[in-house]
Amino acid sequence: MNFDYTYISLFGFKLFEPVTILTNLFLGLFCVYAFLKMSAFSHSIVRYWGMFFLLIGLSSTLGSVSHGVHEQLGQTFLNVSWFLMNAVSLISIYFFYRAAFTYFNLGKAESKKIYNVIVVMWIVLLLLFTLFLNNFLLIKIHAGIVLLYSLVVHLITYRNKHLGSGYIVSGILVSFMSIVVHSLKLSFGEWFNYKDISHVIMLLSLVLIYKGVRLKIHPELIALEPDRLENVA
Repeated sequence: MNFDYTYISLFGFKLFEPVTILTNLFLGLFCVYAFLKMSAFSHSIVRYWGMFFLLIGLSSTLGSVSHGVHEQLGQTFLNVSWFLMNAVSLISIYFFYRAAFTYFNLGKAESKKIYNVIVVMWIVLLLLFTLFLNNFLLIKIHAGIVLLYSLVVHLITYRNKHLGSGYIVSGILVSFMSIVVHSLKLSFGEWFNYKDISHVIMLLSLVLIYKGVRLKIHPELIALEPDRLENVA
């Protein structure tokens, strides 16, 4: 694994990559905040977005553990925490897809449920592939595919003047910047490197997406699914 070995010493324990841990924790805290706000609503789409934020926050927290501990508790601990971080991130991708898919198909026939079943089965296969081969490339590829799908959905709804879609589109576009920074390893220095910058960009992306989701919690959804949205802020 490609780690940058900056660290601080705490009571004889080396805490590696403290800035990366800090930016991951900021991500996690914001995602928990977003989840708690989403949990006040019973609409299916809002629940999907809430689960997305919760799982991204959990993945970020697990990432903090992996980056901070490194191999001090053994290679097995590092491998398990790294796998769990990526596995939770993969599951969050499903809810990201499901939120966009459900929103785009509100009021339409239920015949498309088979698509969601296929997606779930594919995610299970990806998890097994990752577990046994310890390769996370496919997860990254499928994350990109889901981002593109959601981008197209919200571009269409933005053109149809749906509230909040513009913010979600902006958030997705910003998220691609984090991929560029991470891939090119653009850094200000070892204490604020490409991982830290990527996390800051991801936080901005999530804030924009959250803003868009909040704007979508309005009477338009009540008209489409009146029995599934009990509270409107």
